[in-house]
Amino acid sequence: MHQTDIVHLTSKPPFAPGSFNRLVGMQMEKITSLRQAAISYWDQPIPVNVQTDERTILVNGDNLPAAKKALLRLPERWRSNRFNGVSGRESLIYLWQLMDVLPRLKPKVVVCYDNYKFGKLLRKKIDWPCRLVLNQQGLSYHLPADFGAQIYSLNSFDTIWTSTLACYRFDRERITAYEPLVNVIPNWIDMDSFHPVTVERKQELRKKWQLPPTAPVVLWLSRLVPKKGAHVLLQCWQKVVAEFPDAILWIAGGGEQGYINYLRALTINLGLTENVRLQGRVPPEETPTCYQASDVYVFPTLFTGEGFGLSLLEGMACGLACAASDIAILRELYTEDTVLFVPDPNLEDAFVNPILKLLGDPALRSRMGKTARAFGEQHYHHDKILAQLKEFYCRQMAYLGDQQ
Repeated sequence: MHQTDIVHLTSKPPFAPGSFNRLVGMQMEKITSLRQAAISYWDQPIPVNVQTDERTILVNGDNLPAAKKALLRLPERWRSNRFNGVSGRESLIYLWQLMDVLPRLKPKVVVCYDNYKFGKLLRKKIDWPCRLVLNQQGLSYHLPADFGAQIYSLNSFDTIWTSTLACYRFDRERITAYEPLVNVIPNWIDMDSFHPVTVERKQELRKKWQLPPTAPVVLWLSRLVPKKGAHVLLQCWQKVVAEFPDAILWIAGGGEQGYINYLRALTINLGLTENVRLQGRVPPEETPTCYQASDVYVFPTLFTGEGFGLSLLEGMACGLACAASDIAILRELYTEDTVLFVPDPNLEDAFVNPILKLLGDPALRSRMGKTARAFGEQHYHHDKILAQLKEFYCRQMAYLGDQQ
């Protein structure tokens, strides 16, 4: 009956920017013994440097039936009530299209990546033996108790896969009946792509990115939205430059244009145009070279619901000394000898002393970078975690027994 073992439901395809898009792509590339596919929404030309195959199924609203188009014209509140809270145009189109594709694939396991509202609807649609898995990346969805009880129900999902124990405990304490089994499997890092480089290679990358050859470079690579905290670094950078006049704050990533304009204006108003680089979006295949061209990585998130801090792990894997906001999930994942934790990141100048400490002590930077790399290899190497994930998928399929 089954044509596919695992189907990944990712709103964006594996080749698009985004943390768990890349993780899905690695599963499909590395776990070759399982037949996998990804269904994703995509209404743009495929980038010229991207190669896809039949396992990456792209859907959009181009051929949507007239009846579905009519539903999109109805009030959003009506759509939300009808489709379990799913009301956005793109989300509804994606839901409808994947419901057409899934019966053709008849997978044994369907993994929803944060599409938690889909579970109950998929349960009604799937009429073959299949396990529904919710991959929860963030700390919590902060759902009202009644709706949370519906999501964390066997009527929606058989299993919840969280990347940290804190994710499970946060919601478990707020919901009277948390029914599905929970598996804690952390995210992983491609240690072959993210790695330290020689001094000579670092100089080549500095030239490639048009960075000064010897100036200290502090990197923050992220989606640029206020909760990620880039403005916190900008606010403190004058005091860093007072001690290290040639230091460069390199802020890389796309995001909300209004916020990017705010950062640009703040840079000008503080007189930091010579010491701050707003890089813009970096193609996924180029992100390792950003870390490898830098000296220090900072993670100034203001979001207490941060899911994993994958870019922090990428910086560690590249052998960088790292400073990060002191939040519960990062404390669970990393240790004080691998990350310099910054308490109360919203406080003015919170990152000044940690950055000055790292820039002023090359021996400390070297020691922390080597320790961070070794820690990543021991705990989050892609081979280690993907082996756990393969075992998890096989266990899910075993639950189906002879029904397969």
